[in-house]
Amino acid sequence: MSAPTSSPFVVGLVPNPFQGGPPTSDAASSSESTATYPLRPVTNDPPKAKKTLAQLAEQQILEQLKEAVKGYQSIASYSCGGSIPISASTGNSPFATTASGESPLTAPPIALRWDVSGYGTARTVHFPFTETQNQTLRNTTLFNELLQACAPATFGRKDKDILDESYRKAGKLDRSQFSVDFHPHDYGIIDAISQILLPETRTGFLENREEHRGVVAELYKFNIYSGPAGKFKSRVDTPRGETQFGSLVVCLPYPHEGGQLRVTHKGHSKHFNWSNSNAAAIQWAAFYSDCEHEVLPVTSGHRITLTYNLYMTQQIGSVLQRFPTVDPALFPLYDGAKKMVAQPSFMAKGGTLAFFCSHSYAHHRLSSSTSTLLPFALKGIDMTLFTIFRSLGLSVSVRPVLDQNDYQLKQIDRHHEEEGLVFRIGYSFSQTAIEDDGGHDVSWRDTEKMFQKVFPHTRTQNLTWLNSVAWPGYNGAKGWDLAMVNMTYGNEAGMAWHYSHAVILIEVPKRGERPIF
Repeated sequence: MSAPTSSPFVVGLVPNPFQGGPPTSDAASSSESTATYPLRPVTNDPPKAKKTLAQLAEQQILEQLKEAVKGYQSIASYSCGGSIPISASTGNSPFATTASGESPLTAPPIALRWDVSGYGTARTVHFPFTETQNQTLRNTTLFNELLQACAPATFGRKDKDILDESYRKAGKLDRSQFSVDFHPHDYGIIDAISQILLPETRTGFLENREEHRGVVAELYKFNIYSGPAGKFKSRVDTPRGETQFGSLVVCLPYPHEGGQLRVTHKGHSKHFNWSNSNAAAIQWAAFYSDCEHEVLPVTSGHRITLTYNLYMTQQIGSVLQRFPTVDPALFPLYDGAKKMVAQPSFMAKGGTLAFFCSHSYAHHRLSSSTSTLLPFALKGIDMTLFTIFRSLGLSVSVRPVLDQNDYQLKQIDRHHEEEGLVFRIGYSFSQTAIEDDGGHDVSWRDTEKMFQKVFPHTRTQNLTWLNSVAWPGYNGAKGWDLAMVNMTYGNEAGMAWHYSHAVILIEVPKRGERPIF
């Protein structure tokens, strides 16, 4: 009798808990629910302990989890969603109840207004409907008018709008035809998208300044999918610009059954089921533009949604854009600064104004993007000062200055026989440097060379400071960031830590060479 070609020992595969989609029946999956393990050649190696069924199942689940979280836009984070309960007692502002973060987030009833064609008037309906009989009857009449106002929804294909109700059956209002007193930013939805979806977006927009990106939601369409045949078959949207990265769908509270939103990415599907008979909450889902998504058939009622296009925007640093929304001339400090620069006797020979940034910035990070953070990340008075003097036509920069209370730097200055503080201004921001040279038993010239190599800088005393700062090690010291670390050698080896502070430098030309106002 011939030897068997496979082991009679059969282990059932563990269903992948990270694979989305509705469960399959046992009969349908029985042919794929087992795996066989072939016999291995006999060796002289000591036998390995066989894994138990529980251990094999655990190992398989762990491998599935590793695969789920691997790489950019993994199947663990291609979509997100949530719900916001509606309460009639909620005021017009959601911020009053959410400022502390200790109370549940609720929203007031949503008012939708739309134009009535040919009459020059508008209609208003509230979601959810009120429970009084007369108001319900009135809302039902208004809702029927809303249904009649909606045009058949189309879909895009090769730069054309296609109407095919076998593919998409829904009603729609264009953005110019309606208004709604709901905005997703008011309820933390945009903040959640910024934290979950935005970091995984790969684009050249603000490259190396990813932390300065923000999200803006553009209201795009109002749609009604009505039972028993409302649907939208699976498709992948074409982004409406280089900065669009996703879509947001908000479902308004109205009773319906079916109409689940299915979002699919890399073979994994997530279902958002918003159907219920007693809707009293706003439901939402957001997903990447490259995800397949479809609206499954609505079996009864009406599925009512608002669709938003999600775009990346410059959240931090927009004040320094070529065409900013902020006018520097409207800052309270602007007029005084302008008069000062225009005064002939002010710094007649020219010079440099210096200002220790009043806010703290991680300007020496272990990141290649360190040099791109400033001035875009400036805030408060720092950004105000930078913007005003730049708008006056002066050369303004943000640079790092080394701690002048540093022992090694003081020793160098003593050998230079210079009176007063000598400031070492770095040419640019860089990563925190680690150097194995330097020390107390090394000549001051070698130490100075080491500083120049690791922290390229210029030495100057000719700065007119607009403020002062507490040096590292003193009470109230803030804003200092670790610039470099080097070895010291004396009686025993040690480490020396050197800090820098971000400063704003304003170059004032001499009289006669300044901008004329």
